[in-house]
Formats: sequence, structure tokens, C-alpha cells
Amino acid sequence: MSLRPEHTAPPEIFYNDSEAQKYTQNSRIAAIQAELSQRALELLALPDDGQARLILDVGCGSCLSGDAITEAGHTWLGLDISRSMLDVAVEREVEGDVALADMGQGLPLRGGAFDGAISISAVQW
Repeated sequence: MSLRPEHTAPPEIFYNDSEAQKYTQNSRIAAIQAELSQRALELLALPDDGQARLILDVGCGSCLSGDAITEAGHTWLGLDISRSMLDVAVEREVEGDVALADMGQGLPLRGGAFDGAISISAVQW
């Protein structure tokens, strides 16, 4: 049997307060998230003109990827299905805005409102 969290329970159940804290404090996970987020930003091929862009982070969790977006000089909105993960992000005082949303139900956002979107370690759920 697989020990992968996405095979255990839906994210809004699996990532309770305890699991959300453990995930965020895991240095291995943080390093992977940072590396994948930096690569995702590269793949967006945003103009290199020094202007901040607005990025959507779908399945942002506790916003480890948001840290990379902020470091790249951009602003961002993070969406996640887990209230506990978002609570950890707020406790961490992340620079972006966060909102509770289920990407599987569609997102109530106007097309063209963002300059790019990333999703790190969320689609498999």
C-alpha cells in the first residue's frame, strides 16, 4: 500500500492542523517546493523588464511556493482547499493573499486577471 498522502485521504481531510504544520516545517519539502517553484516561474517566461507580475498559485498549501514568487519580485494570490494549510500560511505572515478554494470545482476568477499561474505538488490530489 502506498504511503503517499494523496492516496490516504482528500487534502482537506489529510492536511489537518497537525499535518499542515509538519509539512511546512519539513526542510526537505521546503527545499523541493522552492526548487520546483523557481523552475515553474522560469517556465512562465515572464518579461524581464523589472515589473512585478500578478501570479496565481493554485493549491498553494502553506505558501512555500509563494515565498519563491515573492523573492522573484512578483505579487501573488494563493488558493487552497485546506483551511489548515492556509492558516499556517497566515501564521507565517506570507506576502501574498490567500483564499479557500477547490480547484476541482473551478475558480471564480476572470480570465486574463493574472499574468501567470503555477501549481506545485497539488494536481495529483
